[in-house]
Amino acid sequence: MKRIAIVVQRWHDEVVGGSEALAWHYAELLAPHYAVEVLTSCARDYRTWANELPAGESQHDGITLRRFPTAWPRGPWFNDLHRRLLADYARRQPGAEGPLGWRPQLAEEFIRAQGPWCPGLYDWLDAEHERYACVLFCTYLYPTTHFSLSVVPPRKQVLIPTLHDEPPAYLPVYAAAARACGHRIWLTDAERRLGRRLWQVDEGDVVGMAVDTRIADARNPHARGETSYFLYCGRIDEAKGCGELIDAFLALRRERREPVQLWLTGSEGMPLPSHPDIRFLGFVDADSKSALMAGATAFVMPSALESFSIVTLEAMAQTAPVIVNARCDVLADHVTRSGGGITYSSRNGLVDAMRQALSLDTDARQAMGSSGRRYVLEHYDRTAVAQRLQAVVARACAQA
Repeated sequence: MKRIAIVVQRWHDEVVGGSEALAWHYAELLAPHYAVEVLTSCARDYRTWANELPAGESQHDGITLRRFPTAWPRGPWFNDLHRRLLADYARRQPGAEGPLGWRPQLAEEFIRAQGPWCPGLYDWLDAEHERYACVLFCTYLYPTTHFSLSVVPPRKQVLIPTLHDEPPAYLPVYAAAARACGHRIWLTDAERRLGRRLWQVDEGDVVGMAVDTRIADARNPHARGETSYFLYCGRIDEAKGCGELIDAFLALRRERREPVQLWLTGSEGMPLPSHPDIRFLGFVDADSKSALMAGATAFVMPSALESFSIVTLEAMAQTAPVIVNARCDVLADHVTRSGGGITYSSRNGLVDAMRQALSLDTDARQAMGSSGRRYVLEHYDRTAVAQRLQAVVARACAQA
């Protein structure tokens, strides 16, 4: 059995993160056909990259994990560079598409400082890459991908960028690395279009990710009850648009007499207001999350920076209408192609979208939810995704 590796910046079964979930999902899909190893850091927290997990080899569900310690936590130097990056990005002309004018040395200093910086990972791949038929790199942003690419021959590289339209993506070093890769996997057509626009590269395969389509158990205590609620699942963070979501919900709540609540699950990366109609449920298991989605008036994804949005598609699979940020092409594509939800492009637009979701009668809600579920079943079935993924990996292994 050929040996392959998947590199990702962190992984733990309780980590809430899209690229981390994607890396493990691909590991599971490939494990029946290859000896899969996941190469990652000892960190759990992306804000500090502190070493919290033991270094070395371990097993999880029959898949080998190799963890490498971070050399330092994220510190003030990264914050300084990040502020400079945001300032340079903000000074660009409106609508400008070209790269930021950062020299490679400065850009790579930013990537190192961002973390996690794992020298042992690069040493391992430098010494061991000949023993891997191919290496998959999940998400473009972090040094675990960017610097590992330099020690693995391009013919063995499979880059999964999970590309967002965000300031770091305009650094020329990322575009150069993506163009030099032997193989690329895009999660959606919209992400590939973004790759063409930002990096002048769109070669590669649209593979996507399989979504759990099992209908939630109606006996689950989180299944639909008397209270109308909007649901958000994931990292609760300003960068995910959660501030705008909370502001919009509070505006809606002030104008409504009928009870409605906002429920949030996942990891709390920003303070939440103390309000009787805002409920933070923390980390919930998969069955409870599915039941929460099935019972929601609508699932809301306020992020403008998504390359796939697993949770949005999971909600659609549970026949929940979805409300998504149209400033994200990926999310807008999901809703436009499916008819399974509502898009908005401003804070006031989000309030209007929530009003619209609350006004749906039973038949309209069911029709919208069924359209979303059909879309997920047609495009993100586990067997179809596995076949697309295996075809890309097989081509990369054949060139090893």
